[in-house]
Amino acid sequence: MASNGRAPGARRELGYTVGEVARIAGISPTTVRVWERQGLVSSRRSPSGYRYFGEEELDRLRRVAYLRGTERLNGAAIHRVLAQESGQPARRRSRNEIPVGQRLRRLRQQRGLTLEQAASATGLSASFLSLAERDQTGISPASLHKLADSYGATLTSIMRRAAPRIAQLKRPDRRRAIRNHGVIIEQLVDGQTVMDPQIFTVEPGAGSGGSYAHTGEEFVYMIRGSLEIVLGDRERYTLRAGDSLYYPSTIEHQWRNPGAETAQALWVNTPPSF
Repeated sequence: MASNGRAPGARRELGYTVGEVARIAGISPTTVRVWERQGLVSSRRSPSGYRYFGEEELDRLRRVAYLRGTERLNGAAIHRVLAQESGQPARRRSRNEIPVGQRLRRLRQQRGLTLEQAASATGLSASFLSLAERDQTGISPASLHKLADSYGATLTSIMRRAAPRIAQLKRPDRRRAIRNHGVIIEQLVDGQTVMDPQIFTVEPGAGSGGSYAHTGEEFVYMIRGSLEIVLGDRERYTLRAGDSLYYPSTIEHQWRNPGAETAQALWVNTPPSF
């Protein structure tokens, strides 16, 4: 008999207990309760007051566990991804927004890799890569960098076009951009350059989705809002409008918007290695 006095068969009709879904998803019961309080998953109550999770909630819990553990997303970013995947009308891509999934598929195929091989090399799942290549799910900047690097490319090379002139004038409505997980990265130059300036727009709670490192150095100037940048496991900086930060890109770094308003920063890498 189950601890609540119901037979196992009757309990299964109601769904899974907190302990059961935690065991199936590979997380702790405390984590399940925290995610439920955050509104990431939901349960239903039995007449006696016990919480149960159905099959749909279990699938959602697995998805949240993946986004949190592998994509390193926080609660706000996970909410956005789940809303995007819930069957709501697809967000209309702007004229200058780059279809990243198509570029990733082309790079993978040029390297002669299967989805399973690419997944093994990056630590991401093959099913997730398949969705990303079809632009049916978002992908964090850290995972984008990891994928591009495994294909022998950079995120910048995916975004850039040839530059026919010596000088480059870039109007605001002509910036090529990628948009994922509450982050917009706009490219400010094209062609072969020594510097790689971009505009990052980061919604509250959004961020890099994990840490990454690459060759070169980078400079960040805050235009509005705030960003928290963590270098390695020792240095943590909170930048506000007017602040700037310069550091070696070879240090593992990650970033997020800890504030309540959208943040925007000028971000310059040299050489273009992000």
